[in-house]
Amino acid sequence: MQSAIIAAVTALLGLIVGRFWDGRVEGRRWQRDQRIRVYEQFIRAYYASREAYRALALLEPDTPESHEALARALDLGVDFNQSVVAVWFHGSPAVAAAAHEVDLEVNKLASVARLKRYTWDDWRVARSPAEHAAEQFIEVVRGDLGLPDIAVMLCYPPHDPTPRRTPARSRG
Repeated sequence: MQSAIIAAVTALLGLIVGRFWDGRVEGRRWQRDQRIRVYEQFIRAYYASREAYRALALLEPDTPESHEALARALDLGVDFNQSVVAVWFHGSPAVAAAAHEVDLEVNKLASVARLKRYTWDDWRVARSPAEHAAEQFIEVVRGDLGLPDIAVMLCYPPHDPTPRRTPARSRG
């Protein structure tokens, strides 16, 4: 009889410990999934804003088209700002700081895109600080999630418009 009571208590204790452990594991998994969702939402909103500012930058300033492009970009900016706040709520301190840097650079893009009509190559150079900030954000997120380091390159080097000279062939 005593062994049956010990077995029942042990089974109940195992059940309680198992439930407690499962709850903790599920809570951590939910928190990680939430962070991943928020980080993905942030980078998606970054790209949407960046592309809206690109469309604006390639237009002649102070035209009806540029005013319309600016309005679209600012509308997308609302989504971007919401994603920044979501990272501040759910992200680690390092990721929140990296998101803040991206936010600062995106705010600069809004001003830079309205200055003049850019060529594609000039715009790639003008947006490079924002691209570098986004690269840093991705690298910090990967570290936060315990993923291996990879080389992230969003900012492509500016195109060199000077033609390359081919070496002259010697006649002989």
